[in-house]
Amino acid sequence: MEKSFTNSIGMLMVRIEPGDFSMGSETHPAKWDENPIHKVTITQPFYMSEVEVTEEQFRQFRADFTGAEEYNPYAAGVSWYDAMDFCKWLSQKEGKPYRLPTEAEWEYACRAGSEEPFSADEESPESDVPNPWGLKNMLTGVREWCLDWYGDYPYDAQVDPVGPEHGIARVIRGGGLDKESKRCRNAEYARPSNRAGVAPAFGPYPNSINEFGKHNISFRVVQAPMPTTKLSKYHPPFVQQGIKQTTQHVKQGPDINNPYFRKRYMLPTPLENSSREVIDAAGLHPSFRGHNHSPALEICPNGDVLLIIYTSYSEYEPEVSLIASRLRFGAEEWDMPSPIFDFPNANDHAPLLWNDNGTLHFFWGNPGIVNAFPFQWTSSTDNGATWSEVKFPDFKNEAGKHSKQPINTAFRDSNGTMYVPSDADTSVLWVSHDNGNTWFDPGSRTGGRHTTFVMLKDGGILGMGGKNTDIDGFMPKSISRDGGKTWEVSKTQFCCLGANQRPSILRLQSGRLFFAGDFQRIDGLQPEDISQHGAYVALSEDEGKTWRVKKLIGVQVHENPKRAELMQGATIGYSAARQAPNGVIHLITTMNRPCLHFEMNEVWILDEGTEEIPDKELMKSTATTISNVRDYEEKHPNGRIKATWSAGVADDDRYLLHGPEAWFYPNGKKQRKANYRLGYKVGEETYWSRDGRMLWRRVHKDDGSSVWTQWWPNGQKKAESTWRNFKCEGVATCWNISGKVISQVTFADGEVVE
Repeated sequence: MEKSFTNSIGMLMVRIEPGDFSMGSETHPAKWDENPIHKVTITQPFYMSEVEVTEEQFRQFRADFTGAEEYNPYAAGVSWYDAMDFCKWLSQKEGKPYRLPTEAEWEYACRAGSEEPFSADEESPESDVPNPWGLKNMLTGVREWCLDWYGDYPYDAQVDPVGPEHGIARVIRGGGLDKESKRCRNAEYARPSNRAGVAPAFGPYPNSINEFGKHNISFRVVQAPMPTTKLSKYHPPFVQQGIKQTTQHVKQGPDINNPYFRKRYMLPTPLENSSREVIDAAGLHPSFRGHNHSPALEICPNGDVLLIIYTSYSEYEPEVSLIASRLRFGAEEWDMPSPIFDFPNANDHAPLLWNDNGTLHFFWGNPGIVNAFPFQWTSSTDNGATWSEVKFPDFKNEAGKHSKQPINTAFRDSNGTMYVPSDADTSVLWVSHDNGNTWFDPGSRTGGRHTTFVMLKDGGILGMGGKNTDIDGFMPKSISRDGGKTWEVSKTQFCCLGANQRPSILRLQSGRLFFAGDFQRIDGLQPEDISQHGAYVALSEDEGKTWRVKKLIGVQVHENPKRAELMQGATIGYSAARQAPNGVIHLITTMNRPCLHFEMNEVWILDEGTEEIPDKELMKSTATTISNVRDYEEKHPNGRIKATWSAGVADDDRYLLHGPEAWFYPNGKKQRKANYRLGYKVGEETYWSRDGRMLWRRVHKDDGSSVWTQWWPNGQKKAESTWRNFKCEGVATCWNISGKVISQVTFADGEVVE
């Protein structure tokens, strides 16, 4: 075989010999997903293009390709599908197999025999300087699509790996995705082992007048047959596992004629305001970070309460990702959070969930990616067990000023028109008349940032709130009678809000409007007419003209002591609210430590009582006995048992799990076993992998504590910690995969004890 050749469209193809290398990195500034370092063997030689595909070469495939002057001569702004189609065209043209490089081939070729942070040196290379194997630009200029879905690395050695069988992002190599900023230094990401990724459809729409999708991602090609290796198994996160599809009991809930109120911790401690070292010591996932904010909340058709929230240290860093948790219908406690949607090396921001008549839609934004769309979304028709491929909005008019930040409500009008809100200095409602196939900017903006929206009975749209916007110290409200084309802005009876504050509005089943916010601005400002401090919930009988307000009990102060002192009251931070089919209103908060979850009904809001009640009572279940306990089961499409469980109706009229529960994989192997008593887990809870390995076990004790043990793939203990009321307690120990203790930390009430 030749050491190089020039193909029919002028590409210089460089021969890469087979060999072994260590894939990944543990050296700063390596990210968690570059671990573990593992041996990879490339068994066959392949040819790789010396540089990325040029605009001139791409136009031979697609004559109307415009490219971008900023990235000339290389063909940037192409989707993964465009790159795949180009390879198919070139293969047919030449009668040779062309394709994208696998992620392993790309890193192998980039390293060119070196184990250093950069391909042949400890400093980032210059443009157009070949590495020792003759390849240029692999860590400079445009980014590059790879063949694989993005997924976790294995611990075992691999031979010709081709990635996992499923994912939401295709791998991108050659640097990070977010624009250069003080929180994103390109040199930190221009390393052979650095991993980025985005949904494969990310690219511009034909003839669009907007710049969306005209990004800095290109590709280079490999000329070689596809490796015959099988795709690795995809393991969905726990939040997508064991999802029941029945809706039989979702309307079973507390008596709507009696006041009902409940408080829970929504996320574990440590997590909020915790350092990397403390989060690791507690045995939590390495992608989790200490600032968890801007939550999305929805009630799934099966009654589960689903949370998606971003996790970060700084809100605009590339490592911001999304995590999720469930309060499963019939359970009393939130699951431990799981990683969920993540475009690696991109800031995944501002999640929004919407139950659209039984279909869950999930929207979020990427404020750091070059020419990102205002949002992207994915949908689920099975309560979030599986999700569609990520879609990007096709705007048919010019999209005006906005941030890539969906807010907290989305809805349809009586004609079926979809409305999805985004922030700017003031807020916008994006509009789709055809179920999301095309989108429009209606042209106007509301009276402020972080506006929360609801449809009015007369067909108008009401928007409440506006961060850093006020009328005489009061919160503005915005009303549109023409689908967001124009807004009438006026003063409400509520205090204006500022940073770290986002209200929530909701149409209730009774026809009333529900609203939640803070009595004071972040800096403590209040109009003279308002004297209460803390947070409130409110009901309106007249479409938001007047409100009956009640102080929300059990709320906590801002997680930052200085801001808490300024506010002089508790806060719901960035909130989100939904109502379940059983009438229970769910309200969640951020900027507390930890984030909080409240349940209430309308009767409680209308009740005159506002006295504070100790958390011990607020967080206590109102169920003491249970009756009509029955056994249930669901099956996989192949006919095998998927889940079995027992549940009944408690003396507070709630449907609660009570008795054994088991999940099974489609191959019949056990997945999880647990026992419940009045909705609480008791005894041993165990979770296995699809191949039968024990992943973790929680032993739930009668005193309310639980011991959580996790295992490495080789069977060695990975982590063990004790938890009570979602807070780490006592000694937490972590081991490496060889069985050596790497940390041992003592916690008390979620805090490290020195």
